[in-house]
Amino acid sequence: GVRGIAARQAAYVASKHGVVGLTRQMSIELAPEGIRVMAIAPGVCLTEKTMFMADADPEALKQTGIPGIAGSPLGRHGVADDVARVILFCASDLSLFMTGSTLLVDGGIAA
Repeated sequence: GVRGIAARQAAYVASKHGVVGLTRQMSIELAPEGIRVMAIAPGVCLTEKTMFMADADPEALKQTGIPGIAGSPLGRHGVADDVARVILFCASDLSLFMTGSTLLVDGGIAA
């Protein structure tokens, strides 16, 4: 939701940008009720499915042109725990003065 990713991904990218806009708008509408709204924008994370795809044809994955398939500037792929930690931060008192934000959890890929 913060930039395009690859050829032939217009519908996917448009849906992600829609989530960013909805997050910002809902944060305005719900603020008077004391409700904060944030979105998480994860990069490619290692899951059973992505590991299976990489094992099946790692070269084909790299040729998709999708950022993060080959890793991140931090030198590794994300894992579910990386995303969960940011969700926990958003749900905690540590983020009390935040709303309308989309937090990138992508190892620096969108930078």
